[in-house]
This record gives sequence, structure tokens and C-alpha cells, in this order.
Amino acid sequence: MIMLQTAKQLMEYSVITDYLMNNIGYLVAAGCLSYNLPQLFKLKSETGYTVRAGIMSVASLSIIPVVMVLPQTYPIVLKLVAWGCCFIGGIAFATYGARKLQARFSLLFSRFTVKSSVRRGSKTDIRYMDKELPTIPNYNPLKFVDLKKGFFIGLDEQVKPIYLKDMDDWYKRHFLIVGATRSGKGVAMQYLGIQSLMLGETAVFLDPKGDKYMPHIFKDQCEKLGVPYIFIDLTQNVPQINLIAEFNSRDLKNCLVEAFSQREVGSESDVYRKKEQEFLDSFANFVTEQNNSKNSSKCLAEISQDYDLNRYADKYKSSISDLNKLCNIASINAANSKSLSELIANGGCIYIVGDLLDETMKKIQRFIFCRIVQLARNYSNAADRNGAKEQNITVFADELVAHISRFVAESYTVSLGWNLKIVSAVQDLKLLRGAPADLDPEFLKGAVFGNSQNKLFYRADDIDTADFLSDMTGKIQIEEEQKIVTRNSLNSEKLDKQTRLTQSERNYFDRNMILNLKQFEAVFCSALSYRSTIASLCKTSPIKVNEAVNGKKLIEHATNNSNTLNGEHHAINNQSSKSTTSGHSQTQKTSSGKSDYLF
Repeated sequence: MIMLQTAKQLMEYSVITDYLMNNIGYLVAAGCLSYNLPQLFKLKSETGYTVRAGIMSVASLSIIPVVMVLPQTYPIVLKLVAWGCCFIGGIAFATYGARKLQARFSLLFSRFTVKSSVRRGSKTDIRYMDKELPTIPNYNPLKFVDLKKGFFIGLDEQVKPIYLKDMDDWYKRHFLIVGATRSGKGVAMQYLGIQSLMLGETAVFLDPKGDKYMPHIFKDQCEKLGVPYIFIDLTQNVPQINLIAEFNSRDLKNCLVEAFSQREVGSESDVYRKKEQEFLDSFANFVTEQNNSKNSSKCLAEISQDYDLNRYADKYKSSISDLNKLCNIASINAANSKSLSELIANGGCIYIVGDLLDETMKKIQRFIFCRIVQLARNYSNAADRNGAKEQNITVFADELVAHISRFVAESYTVSLGWNLKIVSAVQDLKLLRGAPADLDPEFLKGAVFGNSQNKLFYRADDIDTADFLSDMTGKIQIEEEQKIVTRNSLNSEKLDKQTRLTQSERNYFDRNMILNLKQFEAVFCSALSYRSTIASLCKTSPIKVNEAVNGKKLIEHATNNSNTLNGEHHAINNQSSKSTTSGHSQTQKTSSGKSDYLF
């Protein structure tokens, strides 16, 4: 073991110390330059000056291993060149760190920030909507249908059922479904209609598109409940119903005026519209006289032939043309067959298929919807005057614009008092402009949206519609974050440590959410005392179809043995006819009252 006694011996055996001593001049020069170099860029006053200066110093001191590697006998010029290269490399690294790495590190560190509990939500980002809208799996809606718990609407974001616990929230409210094509509007109507039938209501489905599965679903449910099911396809060239049977002259005239869009609109053309109304009034009087004079009910085609419509063709061109078109539709010209009044009085489900693209079919659809409203009013009046049992009617109107008339739009405000509620479906606000000429689209929007207290919003593809629906979900308070960005002398930005929070607000379900709803996912919007929020995410799901059931068998051309003026006759006499058959099976159930399924 060699004992080192003196500093000279220590220097001889310490290679590192030897090299340091020999190159101390280079190290001092490198340190001075690297420490003072940031002053040339005016970085001394900035935060991080010491860090950057240290990085540059360490990088420039890389001469040490270079000097250690180079033999001591190397010329000093080579050592200076090596030191200079390392020094320049240190400057380049420090500059890159100031311009690039510092900004990236500040962004990285911001992700690990523990945020304050003061924050209350934030604005949504269209790029990350999967995080805002949870995915809810499909399910069987019939498993959640329990009228003892309430009227089932769907599953919320917690996969818990949404119920209308108070049945008056169903009986005394219109229901509106809004959504783009193929978003799931028909799916909601499936189990809404099933529950309506379970409550003993008369369910009338107005389908202008010919749904593939819905008739089979309702036929299956009607068979289970033992209530009548009637399927009518207006597009088939087969006599099915008598459209003008069991009318009084006033109601028939109003139905024709609404079907042909002959109401006054406040323009110069009102002079001609009034003349058309006078003609339709005269024609309605003739129809009722003909059908009341005998025990048989003639169809529209037969009565029009007796009336000789063509003799008025030059004077009342519009009405004559429309009546002739209706006479050519075989499905509504079944003489001595059942009327709408008789079908609705029998209860159960009445499924009517129309055509969304045929103008004549649209006139018939408006006529039918108007007649249903009249019958509901007549039943209600009969119940008030004669103590007849109330009859609850629910109309499911898909593509509402294809059925709507000014009379029906005006009835939105009063029809609930007649035990008539409307479950309507529309695609977007702009399609409301396709309403009849005598119906203002803004009035229609106010009547439908303003009087439909229960709303189900599916995905909207129209921006204006998405904004309108979003506004109806209400506002929530949020803390809007404002980040401070600073810029150094090397023109590089970085996030400052300080963050500013300002109180703001946004719609509960904003435009981004409405535009990005998945298929069958919707927003249920309703002001209910037993729910904490006015709006909530709602997942609907289709019902499995029983393939053994055929719900598209047309109604038979049956003979109607009796003739009455309007639906009040059925409302009054329905009680005695049902009391004599109360001992029979459930096939005699009607929808004149609320069902025992409630208890």
C-alpha cells in the first residue's frame, strides 16, 4: 500500500486533479462566458434565468471529458477547438430549451395540477364529446314498464329508469318528440303507445311513412290486452272506411275547410277563400241531408255524383278540384262502412297509414286529424251534459306537418281539457314551414312547443334547431378558466403558473351535445316537481317484434247498420252497450276510462 504523504504525490496520482489544474484557464473562461451570455439576450430579469444559465454552463463545461480524453501532449490549439465546439453545442442546446422544451414542460406540468373544488363545470369541446355523453347500452323497455311506478320514458345517464310518477303528467300534458331522420323518434313512440293502451286510452297512430315494425308491435299488444286493433292504409286501392259518415253539417264543413286550407290568412285572396267556404258549407249540408234521410251512409264519391260537382267547376275551382281528388281515393269511399266516429268509440288502437309525399293524402290526413279533435270535444261535451264516462284519446302524429291544420294547432291550448293529448314528432324547425298556406309557421311553432310540456329531443342535424332545443334545457353556472401565457425574449410562449377563473353560464345541454347524441339517445325535458333538473339524458331502445303477428291486415269493409250525427251518440250510448257485456271476456274492453293496470 502506497502512503501519500504530500500534496505533490497526491497530484501525481490523481489524473482528474492533474487535468483540472492544467486546464483551469479553459474552465474559468467557459464559466464566465456561459454565465454572462444570457445577458446578451436580456434574459437576466426573467424567471428561469438561473436555470438557463446553469444549463449553458454545464453544457459548455463539457470540455472536461474532452480534455481528459485528449493526450496532454496535444497542442493547445486543438484543445481550444474542442472546447469551442462543446461551448457552441451548449449554446444551441440552451436556446432550444428556451424556445421548445420550456413550453412543453409547462404544458406537461399543467396536466398534473390539482384543481380547486371551486370549479363548477366548463364549456364543452366538440372533439371530446365521448367524455361528456356517456354510452348507455340497449335494453328491453318492456322490463321497465310498470304503471304502478309511473309512466316509463327511458333510462338516464345513471342507467336508472325515468318515470312520470304522477299520471296527470301524462294525461294532462302533450308530448313532443324532436329529432333528425333515423335518430330514434319512432322507438320512443313504440313503448309510449303500449303504455297508453295499458292505461285504457284510445290510441290513434297517424303514420305518413308506413313504419315497418310499429303496426305489428301494437297488434301484438292489443291482442294481449283484449282490445280492438284497426289497421287502415289510405294508399291502398281498397275501400276501408266511410270518411264522411256520422257528421253534422258544421263539423263536416270545418273538416273540409281545414283539409283544403281555405281559412282566411289576412290577404286579398280571402275574398275567394270565403266564397270557397260558402260552397263547402252548402255541400256539407247536402251530405248530411243525404246520409240522414236513409238508413244507409253514402260515400263521398256517391254523394258528389248526386250533387253534380262539375256544374260548379268554373266558380269554385279549388274546392271542386280537391273534392274530385278525394272521390278518386278508394280507401275512404267505402259506402255503408264504419266511420271514424264508430272506430274511436270502440276504443283500442287505430293505426292509419298515409303518404308524406302525396298532396291528396295530406288533405285526407288533415281531415282525419281535425275529425279526431272534433270527436274528443263531442265526447267531453256529452260527459259534461249527460254524465257519460270520459274517454281518453291519444293521437300519435309522426311527421306532424303532414297532418297539421290551423284548427288542430289552435286546439293545442284546449284539447287537454277534452281528454285529448297529442304525441307529435317533428324533424326540425325549418320543416314547420311546410305547413298549409293558411297556417303561420311561427304560430305553429309556438302552439306545439309552447303547449307540449313533455319533450324528448334526439339528435338534431340543423344548427338552428339544435340551438333552440339547447335553450329549452335551461342554464347552468360554470367557472370559465382563463390561462395566462407569457413570452420570453426568444419569442417562445409558455403557460404561466397563475390561472384566472370567471363565473359564466352555458346551456345545460349545449349545441355540441344536441348535435352529437347517438342513435336512440335523447334529452328528456320536463318541469317535474319530483326531479332535480328540468332536463336529463334519456336512452330509448326498440322493442322486439313478434314475427307471428301481422299488424298490417286491412280493416274489413263492414256494413254500418246505424247512422248518427256525430260522436256524442257513441259517447252517450257506449255505457249501456258495455254494461250488458261486462260478464264476457276481455275482448270487450274499451278505452273509455282508465285501466286497472294502475293498481
